[in-house]
Amino acid sequence: MISRRSFLAAAATGTLCRTAFAAPPPRLPLRDVAAERGLLYGSYLDWWDFQSQRDYEALAARECGVMVSSRMDWDHLAPTPDETKFAEVEQDYAWAHTRDMKFRGHALVWGERAPKWFAALPTRAAAVEALQRHVTEVCRHFAGRMESWDVVNEAILVGSGRPDKLRPQVFLDKIGPEYIDMAFRVARAADRAAKLVYNDFGIEFSTPDQLDKRRVVLDMLDGFKKRGTPIDAVGLQSHLSIADMAHFDEAGFSRFLDELAARGLEVMLTELDCTDKGAPSDIAARDAAVAAAYKHYLDIALANRAVTVVINWGLSDRSSWVISGGDPLAKREDGLRPRPLLFDTDLRPKAAYFAIAEALRHAPKRSGSPKRA
Repeated sequence: MISRRSFLAAAATGTLCRTAFAAPPPRLPLRDVAAERGLLYGSYLDWWDFQSQRDYEALAARECGVMVSSRMDWDHLAPTPDETKFAEVEQDYAWAHTRDMKFRGHALVWGERAPKWFAALPTRAAAVEALQRHVTEVCRHFAGRMESWDVVNEAILVGSGRPDKLRPQVFLDKIGPEYIDMAFRVARAADRAAKLVYNDFGIEFSTPDQLDKRRVVLDMLDGFKKRGTPIDAVGLQSHLSIADMAHFDEAGFSRFLDELAARGLEVMLTELDCTDKGAPSDIAARDAAVAAAYKHYLDIALANRAVTVVINWGLSDRSSWVISGGDPLAKREDGLRPRPLLFDTDLRPKAAYFAIAEALRHAPKRSGSPKRA
């Protein structure tokens, strides 16, 4: 196995993956490559992109076996407390269903996408009633049609100053820590078929804060078990970066996956992409470095059979949160447009595409999923 030092040296010069993915063989769609190994592959997709980019729509239909809709958040579904509007999400579901894709819900309860009216609720009882009503209504509406739900998203902040290290946000303020268990219990009661997922970022690397976050996640899961709170999987967002790969401890990450699997949980890689800040300006070298990061991470992650799902946070460099420039951690110092995803702006497959295909192709075959709690 390649060492971290060797990986960084090779990625910096662009030599890693330059040869391995320079002349790829004829390819199956990633959804088929993944399915051959018992894995599910897909992407976050924006239906509005398809209206002006029919070539992108065709690409997504070819490559993806599961769709994550861009229009599932609470503030989008219910901008007022009096009505939940499902028409747009039904449009997304119909698009996915007619293309033999599974459908994934992101996210039922997420502080950053709470509707503005929630903060104005007068009492804890009113906040509890609103949260339970929302989760029940949405889960019942899609019951039997949803592959999985990110029931709670990004609830942990190790630097919050709180003993429980929960992220300060409106659900914590209005209800308290109980909102997390509450959301999972209500989701299970409303939809017995979908897998219930806790989803978070910043758990993949061996920096002190991320190691601490792993411990908090495991403690939360152990608390769920003691209290009988249902959960089926943990979602690791997997926002990679060239710089962070210096802190990717293969053995430590593998142990963390083992600890999740030992708790009877699946692991989903839910928002996979790679920030190319720090990679060379030369496009070929930069693409090779990004491909190497994807391949290195996925080789370790997919070696654990508890990992069942791989979802990219977008397919093409036409659009991505990395490209938008809003996050200084993603902005390149040379001012060049980032290239974080699998296809370029002309929808030509990049080295990253073939790196991910190879990682999927060589993953141990899955025979089935852990039993749901």
